[in-house]
Amino acid sequence: MTCSIFSDYKIGNLTLDNRIVMAPMTRGFADNETGEVNHLIADYYGKRARYGAGLIITEGIVINELAKGTYGIPGIFTHRQTLSWEKVTREVHQYKTKIFAQLWHVGRVSHQEILKGHAPVAPSAIGASGQVHRLRKPFQAPKPLSHAEIYQIIDDYRQAARNAMEAGFDGVEIHAAHGYLIDQFISEKSNIRQDMFGGSLQNRLRFLDLIIKEVKKVVPKNRISIRVSEKKDDDRDYVWEQPVEMVHAITEVLSKHRIKIVHPSVENYGGALKNDHRSLHELFRKYWRETLIAVGNITPNEGADIIKENQADLIAFGKLFISNPDLVVRLKANQEIFPYHTKEQLKNLS
Repeated sequence: MTCSIFSDYKIGNLTLDNRIVMAPMTRGFADNETGEVNHLIADYYGKRARYGAGLIITEGIVINELAKGTYGIPGIFTHRQTLSWEKVTREVHQYKTKIFAQLWHVGRVSHQEILKGHAPVAPSAIGASGQVHRLRKPFQAPKPLSHAEIYQIIDDYRQAARNAMEAGFDGVEIHAAHGYLIDQFISEKSNIRQDMFGGSLQNRLRFLDLIIKEVKKVVPKNRISIRVSEKKDDDRDYVWEQPVEMVHAITEVLSKHRIKIVHPSVENYGGALKNDHRSLHELFRKYWRETLIAVGNITPNEGADIIKENQADLIAFGKLFISNPDLVVRLKANQEIFPYHTKEQLKNLS
């Protein structure tokens, strides 16, 4: 049977009303001092739910006080932060939309001015290239994590996941992409450790492996999504030397834990990897038999075709959900879809 982008979708005991996902996008609307969210964030997600998004994945939510990479980032590691998210989940659920909390630690992609005087942390003392978002200062050399600190962060992921479920979220997404902390452990360029967390690819994946193991204790495995990418925000020239080996190794870890959702992140869906003629989503479709989320500047027509051709199970739209809160309604009615414009583009249009 041919599926439609508007048909419902089941992941275990979780049912989505359609295949349309609102992708995670950093917003920076939280209270910078407390990390709590307010009615503006509840309204923002609630509006997308009201118009029919099947699943919303939130902006990155930090799991401890050293996980933050810029200003206005929400947290979910204190009681007050957790309570503040309840207004968001209540708002979304009144429209029957499901919502996952994306759990985030940026690692070395930060600065002591963001972290109240503390140095950023990472697997190894290797600084990222580029500048801190909004602070516009170069990334600092990070402090390499000790074993005790690594295991504390793993525990922080578990507690953040527990807090998310207590706040009413339907599940969580573990952000293991884009050169942030988990990805820094996976990359051979940012991780030069010589212990059980470094060296071989299997060792470099151990951090993610142990985080999933802990998060599974408090979140059902069919309600855990893992976001991965080849692309690194802190190293634009980085590529996987052996993409097949990397994808196969990642899917083996996820399969071991019976995780049901993977969310490969790319800038443009369908683009071939530099060291393989196939795209990232094609490789995951080859080695992954569970739910696959497609993302990457996908047009509505492309998204419909991807679902019909069984290239992926869910389609995530990012910027189009900013410019069209009622995106799902517009798609169903075949109405005009407004393009997303940056602030600079809007100035030029005026």
